[in-house]
Amino acid sequence: MEEPILKIQNLHTVYQGKTETVYAVNGVSFSLYPRETIGLVGETGAGKTTTALSIMQLLPERIGKITEGSICYKGEELVGKKNAEMCLIRGAHISMIFQDPMTALNPVMTVGDQIYESLEIHNYDNKSEHELQERVDELLMLVGIPANRKHEYPHQFSGGMKQRIVIAIALACKPQLLIADEPTTALDVTIQAQVLVLMEELKEKLGTSMIMITHDLGVVAQTCDKVAIMYAGEIVEYGTVEDIFNSDKHHPYTKGLFDALPSLDEHMKRLKPIEGLMPDPANLPSGCSFHPRCPYCREDCKNGHPYLYEEEGHIICCNLFREGNV
Repeated sequence: MEEPILKIQNLHTVYQGKTETVYAVNGVSFSLYPRETIGLVGETGAGKTTTALSIMQLLPERIGKITEGSICYKGEELVGKKNAEMCLIRGAHISMIFQDPMTALNPVMTVGDQIYESLEIHNYDNKSEHELQERVDELLMLVGIPANRKHEYPHQFSGGMKQRIVIAIALACKPQLLIADEPTTALDVTIQAQVLVLMEELKEKLGTSMIMITHDLGVVAQTCDKVAIMYAGEIVEYGTVEDIFNSDKHHPYTKGLFDALPSLDEHMKRLKPIEGLMPDPANLPSGCSFHPRCPYCREDCKNGHPYLYEEEGHIICCNLFREGNV
C-alpha cells in the first residue's frame, strides 16, 4: 500500500493577539496520497487557508503559531523547521497558488522574471541562464500563454491570464504537492472552467497531489477525490466525493451547504440559507461548534466533543449518529 505524501495529525493553530487568542485550526487530521486531490470545503473563517499556511510554514510572524500536532511530508516533520530549511521545500516540493492573482504577482517585475526567479532559487542542476529561460517559455506555453509575452508586466494581462501565470510559477519546479487556495474565486465562470481543466491536465501530466481549498461544491465535484468539510477550524465530515455527494448520511452543516445550492427544480422558489453566523474563533462555543446554528441541536450537543461516526472511511462528527439515534 502506498504511503501518504502528506499526513496531518491533530493540528492546532492559533493567532495570538494582544488581547485575545484566535483558535483558527482545532485538531485537523487527514492524509493525502500520491496523485490524489482532497478538497477542503467550508465558509469563510472555517480555517481552510490557515491549514494551508500551516503546511507551508507561512503563518504571520509573532502572532501565528502551531501549538500542537504534526505535519509530515513524505515522512519528514515540517512543524518546527527553520525558515531556511522550509525555503528548500517551498516551490521545489510543495507549492501554493494563492487566492487572488491580482495581488499574488509583483507589479514591478515582468511575468517572465517572476517565473525565472523561482527556477533560479531551486536551480540544483546548475542549469545555464539560457536553459532556465527556455523553461520559462515552456511553462508559459504549458498554461496557454505565448512565450513572447514573458517581457510584459502583470497589469497587461487579464484576470484569467494572471491566474495562469500564478499556476506556472507554482508548477515551475515540478512540485509533488500543490495547494490551491480558492484559485478560481476572482474569475468569471467561463475562465474558471478553463483554469480548472488546465489544473486537472497539469496534475495528470506531472503526477502532482493537490489540496483544493474552496467553498464551491461544484468545483469539488469536478476536481476532487476526497472531501473534508471544515467548520470553525475542525473537520466535521470526511469522505470520498461519492460519500459526500451520494450518501444519505451527512453532518447537518454539510446538509446545510447542499440546501443552500441553487436548484433547477421548478418547485424550488427560494434558496435555503444556513441560519446564523460562523462563531467567533476567539470565543468558540462549548461542545459541538455548530450547535448554535444546528436545527437538530440537543442538550448533549452543547457539552463535550460530538460523537465520531465512521462507515467505510466516511467520517461524521455528530451526536445524531450515536448508536440508537440514527
